[in-house]
Amino acid sequence: MDVHPHGKHTWSRLVLVVCAVMAVSGLTSRPAHAAGPETPYDFDASGSSDLVAGTPGAGSAAGSTTVLPGSAVGPTAAGRLTITQDTGSVPGGAEAGDRFGASTASGDLDGDGRLDLVVGAPGENDTSGNADRGSVTVLTGASGLTSGASFTTGAHWGPSASARLGTDVEVGDVDGDGLDDAIGLGPGTADSGSWLVWRDSATGAVDTRGVGFDAAVAIDGAVGDFNGDGYDDLAVTTVDTHGIGKVFEFTGGPEGLTGGFGAQVPAGRTVDAGDIDKDGYDDLVVGQPVAADSDGRAGGQIALKRGHPWGLNHPGDTVIIHQDTDGIPGAAEAGDAMGSSVALRDVDSNGVLDVLTGLPGEDLTVEGAAHADAGSALVVRLTTTLTVASAQVLNQGTGQIPGAAETGDRFGADVAAGDFTGTSTVDLAIGAPGENSGDGTIVHLTADGTASFIGPSLAGTPADAGLGTVLAP
Repeated sequence: MDVHPHGKHTWSRLVLVVCAVMAVSGLTSRPAHAAGPETPYDFDASGSSDLVAGTPGAGSAAGSTTVLPGSAVGPTAAGRLTITQDTGSVPGGAEAGDRFGASTASGDLDGDGRLDLVVGAPGENDTSGNADRGSVTVLTGASGLTSGASFTTGAHWGPSASARLGTDVEVGDVDGDGLDDAIGLGPGTADSGSWLVWRDSATGAVDTRGVGFDAAVAIDGAVGDFNGDGYDDLAVTTVDTHGIGKVFEFTGGPEGLTGGFGAQVPAGRTVDAGDIDKDGYDDLVVGQPVAADSDGRAGGQIALKRGHPWGLNHPGDTVIIHQDTDGIPGAAEAGDAMGSSVALRDVDSNGVLDVLTGLPGEDLTVEGAAHADAGSALVVRLTTTLTVASAQVLNQGTGQIPGAAETGDRFGADVAAGDFTGTSTVDLAIGAPGENSGDGTIVHLTADGTASFIGPSLAGTPADAGLGTVLAP
C-alpha cells in the first residue's frame, strides 16, 4: 500500500522490509516511522475520513473548527463536533479576532494510535500584550479533541507581536522518533520576518526559527520526504511584501528541522506534497494563483517539482500546468486564480496521485448572465512522468453538482479529498465560502459522481461564517 503525506494531513509511513534490505547491504538504515491510523483524519476510528472545516471568521472572528464524521453517505451531522477556544479544556478563550481554525492538520502526536488535531489561531494575543502573536493548539484524540496544549513563538531576532503563528499548521515526524510533531508558520512583520515553530512531541520542547528575512503576505507549508532519507522535511512557500516569491526547504533529521535553503522551484501561495512518480522521493505541487509572484500566468497555474536525493534544491524537473496546457479545459484569464488551493490525492484509484486545485476567481456565464468570481475547480489526473493524463472541470450547476454558479460564490476557495464514505475510494470536498452572501457551503462529490451540499445547517455554522474557507483532509 502506498501511503502519501499531504501538506494539510501527514500520516506516518511504514518502512519495513526496506530497512532490513538496506541494513544487510551496508547502507545506512532510514528511521522507521510509527504505524499510525490507516485512515487519515479518522478521529472516531470508524474507517472513514472525517471532514474538518475551519471557520476562522465565525463569532466576530473568534473562529471555530467543525469535525463532521464520515459515514456511508459521507460527512454527516451525526456526532458532529464544533470546537472553539471555549470548548471543554481547549487552551485559551474565544476572543474576537483570534481566528481559531485558520488552519488545521492531523497526525498521531502522542503515539497512542489515535489521531490528534492541530489548529492554528493566528490572531491570538498573548498575556504580555503582544497582539496577534498567534498560537498552535494540539487537541488529543484521547480527549475527544476537547483538550490539549498550545504553543506560540519562542526567541527570535524580531518582536513576537503580529507574528501570526498558526496562519498555516503542518504535522510530520521531523526527528524520526516515531511521533508526529506539530509545526506552525506565521508571516511576521518587517521587523521580524516570517516565522517557523515546531514542537517536539516527545519532549514538548519548542524550536523557533525564521523563514527568510522579510515579512510575508502569503505563507504555506507542506511536509514530505523530499530527499528520501526517511525523515519528514518541510517545504515553505512565501510571497514577501516586495512581491517576491520563494520556496524554502527545511530538512528533517535527528535534531529536527534544519536548513531553510532556497528550493529550485517557482514559489506561490499554496503547496502540497506526495510521491507522484513513485520513485521514493516525495514531490511538490505549488499553487500560483497570482501571476506576479513567480512570473506566472494571468489566470494562475500550478508547478510540479520532483523530489531528489538533494531534496528540492536541484535544477530542473519542474512541470508547469495552466488552463492553456494541452488537455486542461477552459482558458487562462486574468483573475481566475488557478492554484488558490491544491491537494494531491489518487482521485481515480489508479495508484498515481492527481492534483485537485481551485479557481475561485473564475467568471462563469449562466443563461447569458455573467457571474464574476463564481469559481470552479479542476481535477488534473497525472501520469508518473508528471504529464497530464486528463482533466475535469467542476462547478456548481454542471454535471451532478447541485446549485447554480452565482456571483461571488468563490467555489474552489479550498479543496480537500478523503475516504469520507469508508469505501476505500476518494471523495472530494470543495468549498464555496461566498455562497448565500457569505454563509458559505461545501460540495461533497463521491467517487461515483454523486454530489450533495454540506451547508450551514448540517455543519452547524452561523451566518456569515464563510463555511468552506478552510477544509481538510
